[in-house]
Amino acid sequence: MRDGARWLGEAVASALADSEPGDEVVVVDDGSRDDPATVLPRDPRVRLLHQPPRGIVAALEHGRSVANGELIARLDCDDLVLPGRLPAQRAHLAENPGLAAVGGRARAVADGGEVPSFMQRYVDWVNSVRHPAREILVESPMFHPASTFRAAALGSVGGWREGDFAEDYDLFLRLARAGHGLYNLDREVLAWRDRPGRLSRTDPRYAREAMFPLKSAWLASGALAARRRVATWGAGKAGRPWLAWLRSQGHDLAAVIDIGAGRPGFVSRQGVPVTPPESLAQLSFDLLLVAVGSRGGREEVRAQIAALRPDLVEGRDWFAVA
Repeated sequence: MRDGARWLGEAVASALADSEPGDEVVVVDDGSRDDPATVLPRDPRVRLLHQPPRGIVAALEHGRSVANGELIARLDCDDLVLPGRLPAQRAHLAENPGLAAVGGRARAVADGGEVPSFMQRYVDWVNSVRHPAREILVESPMFHPASTFRAAALGSVGGWREGDFAEDYDLFLRLARAGHGLYNLDREVLAWRDRPGRLSRTDPRYAREAMFPLKSAWLASGALAARRRVATWGAGKAGRPWLAWLRSQGHDLAAVIDIGAGRPGFVSRQGVPVTPPESLAQLSFDLLLVAVGSRGGREEVRAQIAALRPDLVEGRDWFAVA
């Protein structure tokens, strides 16, 4: 947290109200120019750590290095824990030992004005995702500050990493690649404050373009570690980078599936024939990547796959990508 005293007191109070007597709230001050100590509740469970301004990953790792609990719950200084979050996540992790992290739904609130439509669309999408690993190649499928992690699972993948990418998305990808389960509760657990200065809106590491190398590397280390025969669904803008990447990696391209097959401009893509959705029943491939960017399009394709090829399992035989 840096220069967040305006919201910090309320954020920490919300975490304390949802915590048990033996819990601790670790606040990492990343070189703030304001004075966070003056707004913190007077509670022995609160620990304030100071460090020079080194960034969010350094702050997260500093906090992780001193945290004593078996579970680590994330919260940003401008967000609020909604009542019942921590007990519900704690219980779900206890009941499901294969899970490394449990998130939940968020309630977007604007710091003055209204939540922008693009941000609300992302919030609505994550709120609809129960099993993040299935849609992990679309966008980050969990709200980072709404997530509670097993400390041991974090340690097993090396914690948060510094790089030219979003540290939260990178972590979720690495947890999934290591075989750890991820889950989002079907309940609101976080009041997520949108404001102009939020990193996810200002830092290029959180841009969609910065996520493609993470996504492609994740596939290259798993489902596409060996040469495979791949089909893609979507001949539009969302699918073109994936076609180019697949070709650069030497994979065999079976077909591009698109509802517009046969129309002018929808005959081939990068030398690969464009075929209609019904062709899925006859196509032979090892993996299907669905790159459909239109609103509601992914849900329509999911229904078509279920009807045409019920043997295909999402997250194993096919992935939605963006």
